[in-house]
Amino acid sequence: MTQKPSHISVRWIWLIVLIVLLDQGTKHLVASSLQPNRPIAILPSVEFVLSYNKGVSFSFLQFADDAQRWPLVGLSILAAGLLGWWLSRLPSGRPILAMGLALIVGGALGNMLDRAGIGSVIDFVHVYYKAWSFAVFNVADAAITIGVIATLASTYFETPSVCADSQGKGP
Repeated sequence: MTQKPSHISVRWIWLIVLIVLLDQGTKHLVASSLQPNRPIAILPSVEFVLSYNKGVSFSFLQFADDAQRWPLVGLSILAAGLLGWWLSRLPSGRPILAMGLALIVGGALGNMLDRAGIGSVIDFVHVYYKAWSFAVFNVADAAITIGVIATLASTYFETPSVCADSQGKGP
């Protein structure tokens, strides 16, 4: 029988730390350089605009008061903890899944730090085309999105490890 690992590879810890540092660094830079809701064009159809989101994705659950702040902080910690536990249990042959989980954990922690510290998440990247506008997002949001895509892709591109005891045996 193969034994499941009970640790997270150092490279995935570094990826989590890198995402949190990139996220927090870019948010600090934007918050100290831009005024809220005053966009600065970066590329055609891409602008930086400082925005504070008290809710979750696409400003869902954004209430006027601060009622959602601590439950969302707790939910972020719980999600990061559960995904970190899953990451620690992965066999080494699942790098796409591991990368996806690490990206989600790093993104969740980055946004959680904002929410715990200032009561809202700093968003600043706005993608648009003519009248079409995508939500304003940040590095953590991008990491979570890419992480979810990688996690889903892993089901198609990686084969889960099979226990040695079950190989070659009938039902």
